Amino acid sequence: MPAAPALPAAWLAAPRIGPNLRLGLRTTVASVMPLLATALLHEPALIWMALGGLYVNMADTGGAYRTRATAMACASLLGAVALGGGIGLATWPWLCVPAMFAVGLGCGLLSLYGNAGALIGLVTAWCFLIGINLAGPDPAKALSFSLLYLAGGAWATLLAVAIWPLRPYRPVRLATADVLRAIADFFSQACPGSGGIPAAEDQLFQGKLRVRTALATARATLADTRSGRLGDSPADGAFTRLIESADALFVTSAAMGNLLAGVPGREAPQLRPRINGLNRHGVAALRQLEQALLGRAGLPPCQELVIEARRIAAAIDRFPAPIAALQQAQLSQVHWITTLAQVGEAIPAAALNRRSTQLRRPNDAVRVAVAQGWRTLGANLTLDSSVFRHGLRFGVASAVAVSIYTLFALPIGYWITLTVSVILRPSAGESLTRTSQRVLGTVLGGILAIVLATLFPHPLAIVLLLVPLTLVMMAILPVNYGLFVFFLTPWIVLYKDIAQPGDWSLALWRIANTLIGAVLALAAIHLILPRWEREQLPARLAASLRCNAQFVSEVLDRVLEPPRTSTGPPTTPAAVRLAMGNAQVSIQRYLSEKASHRPMALPLMAFLLHSQRLIDALLVLGSGARQFDGSPAPVSVRPLRDEMLTTLTALASALERGERTGPLPDLRRPELADDLLQQELEHLVEPIMGLRNAAESWSAGMALPGS
Repeated sequence: MPAAPALPAAWLAAPRIGPNLRLGLRTTVASVMPLLATALLHEPALIWMALGGLYVNMADTGGAYRTRATAMACASLLGAVALGGGIGLATWPWLCVPAMFAVGLGCGLLSLYGNAGALIGLVTAWCFLIGINLAGPDPAKALSFSLLYLAGGAWATLLAVAIWPLRPYRPVRLATADVLRAIADFFSQACPGSGGIPAAEDQLFQGKLRVRTALATARATLADTRSGRLGDSPADGAFTRLIESADALFVTSAAMGNLLAGVPGREAPQLRPRINGLNRHGVAALRQLEQALLGRAGLPPCQELVIEARRIAAAIDRFPAPIAALQQAQLSQVHWITTLAQVGEAIPAAALNRRSTQLRRPNDAVRVAVAQGWRTLGANLTLDSSVFRHGLRFGVASAVAVSIYTLFALPIGYWITLTVSVILRPSAGESLTRTSQRVLGTVLGGILAIVLATLFPHPLAIVLLLVPLTLVMMAILPVNYGLFVFFLTPWIVLYKDIAQPGDWSLALWRIANTLIGAVLALAAIHLILPRWEREQLPARLAASLRCNAQFVSEVLDRVLEPPRTSTGPPTTPAAVRLAMGNAQVSIQRYLSEKASHRPMALPLMAFLLHSQRLIDALLVLGSGARQFDGSPAPVSVRPLRDEMLTTLTALASALERGERTGPLPDLRRPELADDLLQQELEHLVEPIMGLRNAAESWSAGMALPGS
């Protein structure tokens, strides 16, 4: 069994995200315009409208217009209510302590509803915190400031979704085009059109993750766009067919890459250039389909590729001696080209119906969504829930922070609580990473703020400085949180300077309070209901193994007892994809928690790599099932199937119990090496043995001190 390739730790990192210049421009318009009016009209109250524009843009989750509009509207409304409520409580400082605990707990629980809920909760907590620190509270001020914040949020939402009624399917088209682009990139790596060597295993695995992520995003975006409407529009069905056809195209791409790699180089050398050329033209056609979906190109002549694929198949059939491996690979190529043509047929309807709209929201859908939200909340009101623990941790740490700056009367002490709020996350590893980014970004940003506040004391000059700061700050938010904080600190200092120009001492206090907040957040991570990913990871890995075992059982049953009617090639079950994704996220969190965990990166990455190899081999085996002649399977095949399932199940049980795996069966069958079915089964044996080695290495590493 060959060892797993040594991969860098960055291999587990999320796909690289580029700067979001559109978000930067929108936030600049939404927040700097009110500040310009503040400087020109000498009306300090308008800074609350600017604050609304900034915070609500931070809650822009992207994706479908309906999702973005809902998230930003909730951030506007809840932020305005929290700001007004905080201003009302500011008269009673010590009453703010339990109130901050309640708000922190509630905002932390909003993480149950995904990234949008977490961002809305964070913005709401910030608004309440600012409100309870406002000097001279009164009901009129609470109402006026809340309304100005709400107006700023509404203005930001309008900018983000102003074209929603005109082009509701644009996010779906962009997400689907991203799927086609990712498949083209993967196919060009797995089946080089030049006839060269396919990309390395780790590169192919990253390509598969990229495609799977793009498919999930496209499905979610389409679902968000369709949600809450009565009836179906023509575009709904067109995009659904397009996404499912793209999924089938990806499955066939993975199968074809493995099949072509298994064809001996000496077989049919006269046909190799035609096969490679067809692959090259197929990738070009797929990239043209992506451009056609975006309205930038016409449709490629896919039917010509189908005709060429069938001609190659006929040439292979005329060979005097059958070449089973080449026939299987070329059959997969025919299926890939045919599926590519189906993708092309779905695009015209998807493109032509992009302006269809049916925007009515039925009351039943709202009731269902609310009921589901309450069920989700009720199910997580237990200490077994990591999100509930996070909510309690957030509430307690926030209340302690308010107590500290109230007791010692620290200037801009609310920055302690702000630091706590942005550092604490449900994952301890992510919280620790945020701590260093927050502290370093604030210290360096504070130095920059002192320089800028000293050099540019005039309010109008400050507003002009905020234009590039806002643009860069929000554009890099998806890229690097530390850089975002570096630009956020001078933004906040200069924002305050519009009303109090020249007060650069705010930057020094901001740095000091950030350090206090970071210490408090670290104490909360380690002392308040800590839950480390080390406790969760074995169960995630075991769940992935059990799902893989179920997939092995389904595919082998299909191969050994083929269905009487054609069912098409198999697809990866949703449960397998979900378990694999959960395992990957858990591994990322585990490796980020402690430096002592990093030596375990190799077996954990090998676990993911061999899991994907097993899934690919199952897809290939299921896709090529009709190639077998229907003769009875060898006697040892069924015991081999049972031994595969026994091995995967035993590995899962050992991981859950935290024990070393006991003796496991030998999956090798050298006596059947010449059998075609056995050769295909060998592609399952290798990744299962790889999973076994990875699990045993993990168990051995866990026995070491500090792991």
